[in-house]
Amino acid sequence: MDPGQLSFAALLAGALARWRLAATVATGTIVLALGLTFIVPPSYRATASFVTTDASVELPRGLSDLADQAGLSNVASQLGLSGSRDPSQSPVFYYQLLQSRELLTRLVLSQFPDPRSDVSGDSATLVQLFRIHDSDPARGVELAVKRLKRRMKVSADPKTNLVTVRVDARWGDLAAGIANRAVGLVSAFNREQRLSRAQARRVFLESRVAAALAELRAADDSQRLFYERNRQWQNSPALIVEERRLRRQIETASGIYVSLRREFETARIDEVNNTPVITVVDRAVAPRRREWPQRTLITAAAAVLGGVLGLLCAAAAVLVADWAQRNPAEAEALSRTATRVAAELRGALRLRPRIR
Repeated sequence: MDPGQLSFAALLAGALARWRLAATVATGTIVLALGLTFIVPPSYRATASFVTTDASVELPRGLSDLADQAGLSNVASQLGLSGSRDPSQSPVFYYQLLQSRELLTRLVLSQFPDPRSDVSGDSATLVQLFRIHDSDPARGVELAVKRLKRRMKVSADPKTNLVTVRVDARWGDLAAGIANRAVGLVSAFNREQRLSRAQARRVFLESRVAAALAELRAADDSQRLFYERNRQWQNSPALIVEERRLRRQIETASGIYVSLRREFETARIDEVNNTPVITVVDRAVAPRRREWPQRTLITAAAAVLGGVLGLLCAAAAVLVADWAQRNPAEAEALSRTATRVAAELRGALRLRPRIR
């Protein structure tokens, strides 16, 4: 059909004349959307947030600024100087930690109060609450981790060190429980990491303190032997130089020993320190209003979409009627074919129950 034979005004007039068809399509779209809001399971959202605490190395300001420069960071790290921020305490680290497979696996295997049960004290894992049934338990855990990763969103702000965990779940109590449990696992990881690091540091410093004490005692013994063998050392320039050298060795060994002993005592304190490294800003609270589906928003969107679909259906009906009027033979052949196919389908549907 030549598209120029039907003007836009005629197409619009024909579509408006079929307003009942457009209204029917729009109403059907709205009813279908509302019906889906009652069928789709509700989703509740809970949010928890915490602030990280940077572990800093006490350096002079000049050395700290030098270590933070991009061009000298590698040289500074080789010399044992680092910047003011520990990478394992940055918000980006916690962002990656909360999305790691190990932490998510621990999370899906944790026990949560079962919202499906009326009996107080019943608990279930996320594998069970997500209704994942698989003969292979490892595969079930893997599927639960993937589903949890889609429902848990993590954001980190490097400026404020604030990390936010947002969880969507079918039940509000479960969403809050997952968010709080994730923050608890992060805190437990910090305690384990800090304990292992402090323990390794304490063991290393303990051996160094013993070695420094042995060096200090050896220097003291050397000086004592020098005084015993040289009663009049003040009258010999060579012995005066030797005495000064022995004194410098004792002073150096004493300074090293005192510094290592101080670090050793600090490591012993850190090993038993249970102060949390992260500070919880907001604990997740079970929401009372569902996040999705939002019936008002869905109804408005369905009304707009239904109106557009109704107009398109009415315009399509006008085009089909115009084509049938201009091509009666082809329209009649198409109508006979459609009638025959419909009759065959009805016959097939009637025969199926008899065959069963």
